[in-house]
Amino acid sequence: MLGTGITLSSALRHAPVAQVDQTQVNVFDSLYDVFVALGTLIGVLVITYMVYNAYKYRSGGADAEGRYDIEEEDLEGDYDVSRPQRGEIPTGKGKGGGKKLFMSFGLSAFLVLGLIIYSYSLLLAVEDTSQNQEDALEIEVTGYQFGWDYEYTGSGLESGDYDVNIDGVEADDDALVVPRGEVIQLNVTSRDVMHNYGIPEFRAKTDAMPGDYTQTWFQPEKTGVYRANCYELCGQGHSNMHGDVVVLEPDEFRQWYLAQDGTSESDLEFMESDSQ
Repeated sequence: MLGTGITLSSALRHAPVAQVDQTQVNVFDSLYDVFVALGTLIGVLVITYMVYNAYKYRSGGADAEGRYDIEEEDLEGDYDVSRPQRGEIPTGKGKGGGKKLFMSFGLSAFLVLGLIIYSYSLLLAVEDTSQNQEDALEIEVTGYQFGWDYEYTGSGLESGDYDVNIDGVEADDDALVVPRGEVIQLNVTSRDVMHNYGIPEFRAKTDAMPGDYTQTWFQPEKTGVYRANCYELCGQGHSNMHGDVVVLEPDEFRQWYLAQDGTSESDLEFMESDSQ
C-alpha cells in the first residue's frame, strides 16, 4: 500500500490532472463549489428515489404485493415466500435483487475516487512552492511567543525597523506589507515553540517549527488590511498572537519599500514580470 501511495503521489505531482494557474483562494473556492454542487445533486437524486419507492411500495399499494415473493421449496415455518432478512446480502433473485445495490456501490466508488484524484492533484500543485520561487517576493516569517517577525529576503529589511505609516492605512507597526497581484513566498519558522502561521483571506497556512522551515505562498488580489493568526496552541497568549497584513497597489508598495533604509530598486526585480 505504501508503494502504491508513493507512486500515485509522484504521478500526480509531475502530471496533475488539473493544472493550477490561479491563486489559492480560487482553488479552494472551486473545490468548495464542486463538492457543494455534487453533494446537492446526489442528495436530491437519492432522496427523490427514496421517497418515490416509499410511496410506490407502501403497504397496501398495488406495486407492493409480490415485490419480494420468491417461492422456494426449503422454506421453514408457515411462510410461503422468501423475504429479505437482516444481515443477508441480496443474491440478485427476483426483480433486480442486489444488482441495484452493487451498481450504486460501483458508481459511488467511481465518484469518490474521481473527487479524491481531482482534489489531490489541485492541492499538490498548490503546495508545490517551487513553481512560485521565481518572480516572487520572498519573506522570512519567524514566530515567537506571542507575535510574528518578518524579514524581506535580499534586503534584510525587518519588521520593527521599517515604518508602516502609510496614508489611509491603519495597521500595526510590525505589519507585513506586500504588493497586490504579486506572488508572495513565505519561509516560515519559529524561535521558541511550535506555531502555525495562517492568513485566512488568502488560504495561506503552514507550520512554524523551531529549527526548521516550511513554505507557503499567496497572491493577494485586493488591497486592504488583513489578519495573520496563529493556529497552533502555543501558550497563554495564543489567542492574541496575530498581526496585520497590508496589501498595497504595486506603485504604492514600490514607493513605500524604497523609502525604507537599506533597500534598492534591484530588490523589486520580481515586479518587472507584471504577474498581475
